[in-house]
Amino acid sequence: MSTQVIIDRIAQKKQELAALEQVQALSENTASHCLELNRQMGKVVEQYKSILGIAKGWSGAFENAALVDIPQTNSNEDDSDQPESVIRIPAAAENLTLISMEPAEQAFLGPQQQQQQQILGAESTDTLIEAQRIAAFAKFKPEYFWEETKEMQIQDESDTWRLLASASIEDAEECHFLGVMDKWIQAAELIIPPVKSTEILEDCVTEDGATAGELRRVRRVLVPKRKLKDPLLEEDVVVSRLDSGIYAQFIPRVSDPSGIPFYYPSVHEFAFGYVEMGDSTQHDSSSCKLVIIVRELSPGSTVATKKHRMVWQDLIKRLYKWTATERFGYQKRVEHDIVVSYDLYTAKYQELKAKYALYWVENWPEQTDPRKFVYEDIAIASWIICLWQGSNSAKAKRPRFVDLGCGNGLLVHLLNSEGFSGYGIDQCSRKVWAHFGGKTDLRAQTLVPYEFSAEDADWIIGNHADELVPWIPIIAARTTGASKPGFIIIPCCPHDLSGKKMVFPVSAGQSKYHLYVKYIVDLAEKCGFSVEKEFLRIPSTKNVAIVGRRSDCHAYGAANANELARMGEQDFVARVPDSMKNEIRLAKMRERDHYATNN
Repeated sequence: MSTQVIIDRIAQKKQELAALEQVQALSENTASHCLELNRQMGKVVEQYKSILGIAKGWSGAFENAALVDIPQTNSNEDDSDQPESVIRIPAAAENLTLISMEPAEQAFLGPQQQQQQQILGAESTDTLIEAQRIAAFAKFKPEYFWEETKEMQIQDESDTWRLLASASIEDAEECHFLGVMDKWIQAAELIIPPVKSTEILEDCVTEDGATAGELRRVRRVLVPKRKLKDPLLEEDVVVSRLDSGIYAQFIPRVSDPSGIPFYYPSVHEFAFGYVEMGDSTQHDSSSCKLVIIVRELSPGSTVATKKHRMVWQDLIKRLYKWTATERFGYQKRVEHDIVVSYDLYTAKYQELKAKYALYWVENWPEQTDPRKFVYEDIAIASWIICLWQGSNSAKAKRPRFVDLGCGNGLLVHLLNSEGFSGYGIDQCSRKVWAHFGGKTDLRAQTLVPYEFSAEDADWIIGNHADELVPWIPIIAARTTGASKPGFIIIPCCPHDLSGKKMVFPVSAGQSKYHLYVKYIVDLAEKCGFSVEKEFLRIPSTKNVAIVGRRSDCHAYGAANANELARMGEQDFVARVPDSMKNEIRLAKMRERDHYATNN
């Protein structure tokens, strides 16, 4: 799509907006029965204004920008769906839309783009490289061979494998494939989630890697996360250059197939391949395929169920993504396990998951998805418990807590059930509250943050607490008495001290979430706290935990907190409870129905 076409479309949208505003102005002068039409027209006008705002942001990126192809598709149901059309937009403009998007912006993107925007992390360091990775991955068009048995010889006619999946790949060379294999050999946990770590026993590399034959042989041990339930697995990995391409074979060392643990494919062996198509002497990277092949235990056993197929779908997707983007270099965006060690956290998470996950997933009374909220809150509770255990000596009493904006209250219930004294506050009760029992202390009340004091708590928790989040460091610093609480905040939607949503000017390498986290950290530091940050291992893109320990709070913090509270009090407006919003909405509907009936 050329620059001129984009400019013409912007001009067209401006004309449409002007026409809509004229219609809106006319409708305001009509009788009251046009009120509903006017309201709907107002929504359309606002959406057009938002879209035009996005388009203006693009205009500066059009000149001298490298174009990238973004496929549009009408379905997200299956990875095998082929793109129906392609939009060409400047890479820099793509960055502007993918960093953070409002609902109106979503209307400007296709479903696959909306899914791909998740690739950009909350604190990614270089969005230009991220856009290039997205563009490379957008060409992923896999082929699956579930119904038909397609055989493949990788060396000679006697060396027969079953081909499960393949994908043509461009702009990737064998060195990129070998780089990915090296990472996966060193860390099997990158592609097998139930594996905790990989122990290398032997690693033999052939000196002359350019000739045909074996390039590398590795013997390793896969260590599962559930050490008490799942066995270790010893495995051989053989990387070879053969006539048809380069292959990495993964061979479990078991005397009987029944000894293969659940987390490993039930096969004699499987392999990833980088296969040159056509004349292999030309080494043309544009005519290569990535393949996954297996030696089955029995015909069809590797694709017998949907779950089996999903494993191979995920692996070919990962293989393509990693190989296609290897040339951009690997840059770790975030560091995990800084505040709480990985071993402590995973052990506690496995313990709590075994206790609570199955029951609450099966008995969740809310309309929300229990698979997200249950596992996320179990993960957060595990991390908090490990943090508190590391902050106190063995003889110290267990800390007390208050969870502000506790929502469904599951986090409070988990902490109470694990022996921690505390309570949660939220404007409205939830259905699930009645299912927790009397030991879980949840209170439905509207909290005025500049009047609240947490004298009965050692820690203040704000897990996606919306407009209360910026007040939590202030409340902690202003609390006096014997208890001087610290805080744990997991920010979500950006709000300032007035309770209004914040709008940030976003530049390359940043996101709204990144800037909001920085805003909360700055507030906490003004209140005298030495702040720690941790990227949590939870199923959410809003996964930063901000920790302020009261023992580190400086003397000047209370004075600054009092001044911030004084300024915030002038503008703060408490959120209208959802129940009240529903009552207002129903009252308006009844009023409209009454008017329509009598006129």
